Amino acid sequence: MSLLHLSDLSVLRLTCPVVDRVSFDVSEGELIGLIGPNGAGKTTLLRAVLGLLPFKGHASTAALSVSQRARHVAWMPQAREIAWPVTVDTLVMLGRVPHLAGGAKPSEADRRAVADAISDMGLAGFEQRKATELSGGEQARALIARVLAQDTPLILADEPTAGLDPGHQITTMEVFARATQSGKSVLVSMHDLGLAARYCTRLILLHQGGVVADGLPDTVLTAQNLAKVFGITAHVERTAQGLIFQPLSVLS
Repeated sequence: MSLLHLSDLSVLRLTCPVVDRVSFDVSEGELIGLIGPNGAGKTTLLRAVLGLLPFKGHASTAALSVSQRARHVAWMPQAREIAWPVTVDTLVMLGRVPHLAGGAKPSEADRRAVADAISDMGLAGFEQRKATELSGGEQARALIARVLAQDTPLILADEPTAGLDPGHQITTMEVFARATQSGKSVLVSMHDLGLAARYCTRLILLHQGGVVADGLPDTVLTAQNLAKVFGITAHVERTAQGLIFQPLSVLS
């Protein structure tokens, strides 16, 4: 079952295409890494899918009402500033708002979803801490927990592992991978090609607003693509622990 369908989606800045005729589908159970250099159009594409930017072409999410979209797709942007001194459990409970009809109070199921998300992100015991008093990495994990608590079929995350220490980067990707086992899908923009290679079931490589490659990680992270898009050489090896990616040098 397709959770997202894009066809010839373009986003223009004045007359210049930032995203240029991008087409792909996201099916149930996929963990897709959206990769590419700075300025490739990754964030712009995700924001267009959510209806936050005008676009040309087709995105299946555009046909959904705001409330339907909030129950279908959860969003974690790059900007992670938490402005209000609410507790962690209150912050994460905001992910349940799309499921609360008419301002109803949270149910036991809502509270359980919040507790599970907090636990998944290693924040058990932080429930009554003010989110504004957390470290930057802890705030990022609390916002990921809010996304998980929203319990949508599709998750869009813009560089969710940025600013996290290596252990919590791995935890985050493992949480996303587990979510796909129940049929959810995650579309995540990433700069860490090592994490993307190891955990993603599929990679979409963007360059200058267009799709250069789309497929299994070892078919996307080829020497030709790495040279063309990133200007680097790298060692890519399949092991029992997954695909290992190690950048080696910058091409002159």
